[in-house]
Amino acid sequence: MTTKKIRKLNRFTTLPVLLDLLERRKLTLLDPKLWDDRNDSEVILSYKRKKGVKNLFAVCLSHGDETVHHWKTFSDGTSGCVIEFDAEKLFDIINKIPGLRHDKISYKKLLEIEKKDAVIDIEDMPFTKRWPYRCEEEYRIIVENSSDETFFEIDITLDIIKRITISQHMPQPIYATIKNYLNALGKDASSKISRSTLYENKRWINRFQK
Repeated sequence: MTTKKIRKLNRFTTLPVLLDLLERRKLTLLDPKLWDDRNDSEVILSYKRKKGVKNLFAVCLSHGDETVHHWKTFSDGTSGCVIEFDAEKLFDIINKIPGLRHDKISYKKLLEIEKKDAVIDIEDMPFTKRWPYRCEEEYRIIVENSSDETFFEIDITLDIIKRITISQHMPQPIYATIKNYLNALGKDASSKISRSTLYENKRWINRFQK
């Protein structure tokens, strides 16, 4: 596991997922077959077949800085948001769960894996992705089991959340209402909740207007 130097993990998602996490205090891992990226999901399905794994559930985070790609792909629209976790506190929780693995994603070029001498380690397959996605700087948590469930949940405490950023596309009056509601869910939550400035940052604009 490559947990060294990672201090934060971002979960780019939507408001319904955020509200569920805050209300039930659970981080939900889902079946990768639901993912839009077939390159990714087919690799996972191949891994399961080769390993004889019944279930594999995953959640995708980012260990890097936010990008427009993150917002457009995972948190688009007025209900988009990002949850920033304290990586060390999250690792303390998930390292105690049997059958769970987590690691940075390794990004590979097609020509790299097609070389005659290329070796694909089966254990690395769930943490391998195509080169064009490298800007995501993904960190993935997976769990393998033989249960009859269609998802896997990790019990968390709200103190692992460092901050919550709401999409700039959300109208200000609605943002104010949502912020008040989120404040009621956690002590001293107000200082952790803000609105994104990705598309309109006053400090950036002002610097060029002087």
